[in-house]
Formats: sequence, C-alpha cells, structure tokens
Amino acid sequence: MNLKARALLVSAAVATLLVSGSATAQAGPRGTTSTPQLTVFATGLNQPRHLIAVGNQVVVAEAGTGGNLQCVGTKCLGRTGSVAYVTSGQVQRIVQNLPSLGNAADGAYGVGPADIALSSNGTPAVLMSNLASGVNPVTGANPFGANGPEMGRLLTFTYPSTTPQLGADFGVYEVTNNPDGGAGAPTGAEKESNPYGMTAYGDGFAVVDTGANSLLWVRANGTVQTLAALPTKTIGGQVVQSAPTAVEVGPDGALYVAELSPSGTGTARVYRVVPGQAPTVYADGFTLLIDLAFDAQGRLLTLSMAQNGAFFPPSQGEVVRVEKNGTKTRWAPTGLIAPSGIAVSGNKAYISNKGVASPGGGEIVRLTLP
Repeated sequence: MNLKARALLVSAAVATLLVSGSATAQAGPRGTTSTPQLTVFATGLNQPRHLIAVGNQVVVAEAGTGGNLQCVGTKCLGRTGSVAYVTSGQVQRIVQNLPSLGNAADGAYGVGPADIALSSNGTPAVLMSNLASGVNPVTGANPFGANGPEMGRLLTFTYPSTTPQLGADFGVYEVTNNPDGGAGAPTGAEKESNPYGMTAYGDGFAVVDTGANSLLWVRANGTVQTLAALPTKTIGGQVVQSAPTAVEVGPDGALYVAELSPSGTGTARVYRVVPGQAPTVYADGFTLLIDLAFDAQGRLLTLSMAQNGAFFPPSQGEVVRVEKNGTKTRWAPTGLIAPSGIAVSGNKAYISNKGVASPGGGEIVRLTLP
C-alpha cells in the first residue's frame, strides 16, 4: 500500500473520529423520493465493493474478475482481486494479485476483496469474502487451498509492504462457534461463512459475516469474539436469516449493522448494537441493503443494491437517508445500477456502482447530498 493511499486511510480514520452528534432516529414513515443527479467519478473498476473517501480521493476494494486457477461449480478462481486508489478519472491499483472468484463465463458476480479499513494503531486491512456454501463444515477451510488461502480471512499489511499477512479465519471461527446456532438455515447449511463488511473498532476491527449472521470483533492480537448474532424474522410464514452486509461505528459510539434480508422488498433492517446487549432495530423498511454510512450531521445513509428486491439481473439501486425524526428521504438517481458500497466526504456520497459488472465495467459515482 503506497504512501498516498496509506495517508488517505489515516485521514479517513481521523475524519470518522471527528464526526459529531448522536444517533437517535427511530424507524419512521416512508418519507419522500427525489432524483438528484449522479456524476461519474471514475470508470474501469473490476467489481468495486466497499470504499472509503476523504476529500476527492477514494480507496476501494475490487472483488476482481475471477480467473482459471480452479473452478467450483459455475465460478472460477483467479488472482484478479485488488485495492484501488481513485481520484477523479484516475484508477491506480495499489494492492494486486488477491484471489477472486467470478462466473466462469464472464467473471461477473465476483467474490474477493470486499472491504478495507485502518485500525486505531494504523494497520491497514482488507476483508476477503468467501464462497459461503464452500466452507468445510468440520474444519472451516475454504475450498481453494493453495490457490486462495486468503479467501474468507482478514488480511493485514505492514507498511510499506504490499504482501498480505493472513489474519483471522472466519470460516474456522464459524464452525467452531456458530454464533447464530444455524437458526433459519436449510439442513446442511447451518455453518456458513462469508465475511463482507468491516470497520475499525477498539484495538481492531468489527466485522459482519453475512453467511454466519454474526457481528464479530477481531482484536489486535488476532483473537475473534462474537459481539452479536443477528436474529431471524418470519416473512410470509417463512423464517428468513438476517445476512448482515455492513457495519459502521455511529456518532454515538454504537455499532450499526445493515442486513441484506434476501426476501422481497421492504424487509431489511438496520440494527444498533452495543456490546453486551441484544441488538435493537434502529430503522427498517429497506430492501437488499449492501452498505451504510453516516453524514456530517450524524444522519444514517443506507445503500440498496436493488429497489425491486431481485439479485438478477442488475437493476436500479437506492440511497435512503434516515432523518433525525425517523422519516426517510429516498433517492434513486438514473444510472445507479447494482451499487455495492457508499462512503461520505463532506456533502458528497461516493458510491461503488455496477458492482457485479463484467471486467472493467464498474464505476465510482458521486452524489451531492442536499
């Protein structure tokens, strides 16, 4: 990770600490819909995921485009995952050669680098997602062996080296601890792991494991502990798992967790989590949440990957701001297609867009927040 990118990560961490205010909004009415215009900040990304932004600079995880090292079902693994430093119109890949799993035909719908963060002691880290159903239910190992030992793990870097150090293995933690007990899972799928979102927390990182329905804390010494198991809900008589996708520290110091809730529209929630207490619903009525952020006024912003609640084909996304009185302001600007990450800098939201596109089809777009 080069000096410029590391400085950006440090700046992002400091900026986060400087956000003031308290998070007090509750779930409220549907609110209003408006259509502000997106501007394209950069193109040529390979399935961009979560990101951070400071000023007009962005660092983003790229899930990559798969490859031909090894295939599992219809997906194939390569070393095309990366982390990119982005300024207006310019993309510089500062970490490369990370594993990536994509569709065999075109590399789309990638699994690989999912999030990036900088710990309180200055350690840069990349969170690697995983093929949830591929985790060995006995050992927790991913199915890629020497071709992709980084999959499903936290990677850390010692500056200035760009060689990752293998950190916490979330598959192993899941099969050993299974925080949600497999609640709501089909028979045979009670132990799955797909870490997808993280943020700096305490002396390490808070991580959400989408496959395991859990919020975890990775300490500076590498140990992992459960902060919360996200509960199931019943929709139309069917028990549905939470599938958390993102976590952020709110202005009040609590952890806020977005869930995918892959069962129709309006079923996804944002939880507020205080360690040692049961998760509480902070806001609900969302669809397929993929990320969240807070603006400079401490208001929650959520990102939906698809308004219509369908994963396929890629479709219209949505940004929702939860106002302090609990109402929601909804934006679905033209061109927001299958977005996959959001970060706020000043009055601008930077969004990873076209997150499941074929090689080079991803974008970073920018939305001016009213």
